[in-house]
Formats: sequence, structure tokens, C-alpha cells
Amino acid sequence: MLRHEGNHLGDTWYYVEGDICHCYYLTCPESVPRHTDWEIAHATSRDMVHWELQGTVLRKGDAGEWDANGISTGSVIRYKGIYWMAYTGQWNGPVGMVGLASSKDLYHWEKCSYNPVTCPDDHYYAMNGAGVRTFSHWRDPYLFTDGDYAYHLTCATRKGGRPDACGTAGLARSRDMEHWELLRPMEIEAVCQEMECPQIHLIDGHYVLLFSCYGLLFSDEYVRKYGRRLRQTSYYMISDSMFGPYRFCREWKLLPDDFEDPDRNVQYANQLVEKGGRWYLLGTVWSEQGDYIPDPLVYEMKNGALRLIDERENASGRNYLEKLEDVGIITV
Repeated sequence: MLRHEGNHLGDTWYYVEGDICHCYYLTCPESVPRHTDWEIAHATSRDMVHWELQGTVLRKGDAGEWDANGISTGSVIRYKGIYWMAYTGQWNGPVGMVGLASSKDLYHWEKCSYNPVTCPDDHYYAMNGAGVRTFSHWRDPYLFTDGDYAYHLTCATRKGGRPDACGTAGLARSRDMEHWELLRPMEIEAVCQEMECPQIHLIDGHYVLLFSCYGLLFSDEYVRKYGRRLRQTSYYMISDSMFGPYRFCREWKLLPDDFEDPDRNVQYANQLVEKGGRWYLLGTVWSEQGDYIPDPLVYEMKNGALRLIDERENASGRNYLEKLEDVGIITV
């Protein structure tokens, strides 16, 4: 379990190199409200259970700079011999913006001088949300590569979409990480107002689009269909192609309906992480008893759907260290 004593924890993202999992996470002192003064910190682990804090790696910009309003969620890749971190510069500002930092070792990061690199334009995207939260949605950049290009997804707003289902994944690409071309949104089933922390993973021949959403931000159709089963957590869609179309499959939930931590919270902004040939789910629990990143959950692709291994044992509160030992991940 990852905690940062005296601090709130926000969204996390991960990069695995060798046997080390690098976690980058949003944090700010508990003396200020969440979301108002985030910095990006770093922790490392070999088993994703025991973490070593490495300190702050990025701070928000000075007054007048593009990211002075506060920095937020991002991702990390290695591209053309350099580590790159994309991050959100104005998550609730007049116009959402994405910038980059680079590193040679994953521990020391430097913001790029040419930031920001992308923001929405009205050719493909609505400049503001049309649902409950009407500020500009262009955040949570997720980096990935395909061929010669580096791409990033963002939480974005569909142009001309229904107000209750206008959430989509924005798309941009670059060959040099400085000059970016905005592309039309991913082809995604319209189900909600916001698709936070979108990610793409190829798992056993299936492309998985993972995203997070609040229950009240799903479309009227889905609220009528699923009611209380829609809650503040993460969901996924499946496609045969990297760029879609993505649709909910029959087993569209990542966590069982009765899965919650001892404080009766459900983890949010979940990320799928591949390590040693296995897939793990890690997310954030916001708790009045202190925020934390729970121990990882193990997933597999079975019959075209993601399945939590030994779902009933996990949901019933079994010590997850015992579960990790059972599947040979760690020894306790």
C-alpha cells in the first residue's frame, strides 16, 4: 500500500522498467483542499505493495506560466531514447492544456521549454463540457506509440454530442514530441459526460480502453439501464483495433458491485499495469482516514473480457498479500 503521510493523494500513473515499477502521483499537503495545489511525486517498488518515496519531481509553474493554475494527471513513455512525461497544465482553466517533461533516468525531470504542446480546437472538439462540469476538458494525457508516431489520448468533449454523453478521448500525434497534430476523437460508444484518465492496452489480442467516471455523469440511458451499479470508479471498453470502434462488452465493470475498501470507498483513476507478463490494477482511494493506493489487483483476459482473479476472495476482504503469494508474485 502506498501512502504519503500528511499529504492527499490524487491520480497515479506507472512505468515499469526491469523489475522496478515507477509510480508518479499527484500530492499536496492535507492542510489544503484536494485538487487545489497538486505537485507530481515519485515512488518505486519491486512488488507494487511496498513503496519507497522518491520525492517531488514536478511542481506547478510560477505566476504567469502556462501551468501556474495547477498541474495534474499524466503518463510516461520511452520514445526515441528519452523518457517523456505528459501532464495536465490547466485541468479546470479557461482552456485545457497538455505539456511535457523529459528525463534520462526516470528520477529527474525537466519541463520542456516549448510547453504547452496541445490544447483543444473547435475543428474536432467542443471547447467546453456540455454536462455537469462545463469547463474546458483536455486533460489526463496518456502517451503511447504506434509505428513512427507518439500519440496521446486526453479526456475531451465530443463536438455536437448529446450533453449527457459528450465525453470522448481526444487524440494527437507527433514524430518529435514538440510539434503535435490534433486528430479526430477516437471512435467510442457515447456513454457519459467525461472519460477521465483514458488509456489503451493490448491484452491477449484485444484492445482495452480504460477510463474513469462518476456515476452521476453517465448518460440518461445508462443511468436508466444500470442505476446504482454506476458509481465513482473505472470502466472499460473493447475493440479489435487500436483506434476503435470501442464498445462496452457484457462484462464492462472492472470491480465487482460489492467491492470496496474497509472505509467503504471504491478506488478511482485506476491504471492497468503490465509487469512480468501479468496485468495489475492500481488506483486511488480518497479517504477521511487518509488517502492511499491499495495493493494491486490481478487481472486476466478471458473470453474477451477482463476478469479479476479469484474475484470472490478479493471482494470478501481476504488479505491481498496472501493472494499475491498464491499466484507466485511475492513471498510473504
